[in-house]
Amino acid sequence: MAVVDASVLLSFLRPEEPHHEASKAWLDALIDAGGHFSAPALLLGEVAAPLSRAYGQPGLAKDMVLELKTAPFVKLMPLTIPLASRAAVIAADYRIRGCDAVYVALAEALGEELITLDRQQRERALDIISARQP
Repeated sequence: MAVVDASVLLSFLRPEEPHHEASKAWLDALIDAGGHFSAPALLLGEVAAPLSRAYGQPGLAKDMVLELKTAPFVKLMPLTIPLASRAAVIAADYRIRGCDAVYVALAEALGEELITLDRQQRERALDIISARQP
């Protein structure tokens, strides 16, 4: 289906975010169609930290992590040595931030499109994968 970057989920979860409506519409359509998205397991920390910081409620962030881990529409993928190694090459060759390169490497490995709100990640990854906003 697609690999989804943490930026999309954070925008979905925070109504005050500028791209909230687009992220919500994309995820709602995916869920309504019975689809799923993939993400590296590091998504959990990338969602928990900003939520905890934004709302000052660690319990809320932990609850969201539990929901992501058990949601039928989320397929979390382990960060294996081969995936991390490919992400390192992508990070070096394309000057993509480390965690962002993991999402790109996963999309490449799965042959899936990357859905992200991160313009730099999206633009720099286009030689490797298809990437777009929700």
